Amino acid sequence: MEQFLISLNAVLPFILYMAFGYGSRRCGAASMDFLRSLNGFIFKVFFPLMMFDNIYSMDAGMHLGRFFAVCSVGSVLLVLLFGICFVPILTKDRRQIPVLVQGVYRSNILLFAIPLTRNLFGDGPVGLATALVVMIVPLYNLAAVLLLEAYGGRERSKMTTLLLHVLNNPLVKGVLLGLLFRLLCIRVPAVLMAAIRQFSQATTPLALFVLGGTLQFASLRSHLKLLSKVILIKLILIPAVMLFAAQHMGFTGMESFVIFTLFATPVATATFPMSQGMGADGQLAGELVVLTTICSVITLFGWILIMQMIGLF
Repeated sequence: MEQFLISLNAVLPFILYMAFGYGSRRCGAASMDFLRSLNGFIFKVFFPLMMFDNIYSMDAGMHLGRFFAVCSVGSVLLVLLFGICFVPILTKDRRQIPVLVQGVYRSNILLFAIPLTRNLFGDGPVGLATALVVMIVPLYNLAAVLLLEAYGGRERSKMTTLLLHVLNNPLVKGVLLGLLFRLLCIRVPAVLMAAIRQFSQATTPLALFVLGGTLQFASLRSHLKLLSKVILIKLILIPAVMLFAAQHMGFTGMESFVIFTLFATPVATATFPMSQGMGADGQLAGELVVLTTICSVITLFGWILIMQMIGLF
């Protein structure tokens, strides 16, 4: 019973935040225009503050070991390669291929990995999850851009333009600013840091509220069979393989869980606007985000319960 409650407490906040957002839109308290505006504000202001706070406040003794970092990056690249080889078997539509490959390898670790780690292990290991997010998110984005450039219908961009887009990303700015303050030992006044931390703590509830509010189910039927195959691979098969591998490579339970979040969390919401803007199948991308978000609440609960039962943490 205790294991069940721990698992439930880890994912229940995500359910409530998204349900509140969905209910607010359905009853007319929040319009779609409002949610889109709020989403942009969260992305440009709240997420950078969260990244700055997590990096600035990171325990000095918490760092990514070289072996852990190499294994994390290597596992993402392996899953990416698997997606590139496997997805063309499912569909020959060039506008769908980059979307579904992202559905296999690209996870919403920014929104799920850090709060899940905090819910299960407390604030101490959050620095490890944050450091991994800092390292993996740029890899996700770069791979997505290259895929969309290769398969999408939009005119290809110059590499310098792509690099500028990456550097201009608000998340990257938050990361770089946090690293700068740490490296130069710049102390933020306590009053200001308290305000930054409060904004940082509001990021996940607000972002999930918006995500829940923007969920739409009307157009799912046409792609349901295709999406169900990708979701099975994304949320069940790949996490099982990676969790098994992490345990047999000598990682601690906490390290194994952080690696697990790279693959078991829903598809990153940025998949939708990026796919739509670069000539891929934007509708399919939106459906993929919706379904993986809903299904992941169930699968994450199950995975955490299993990990509790086998004594992983």
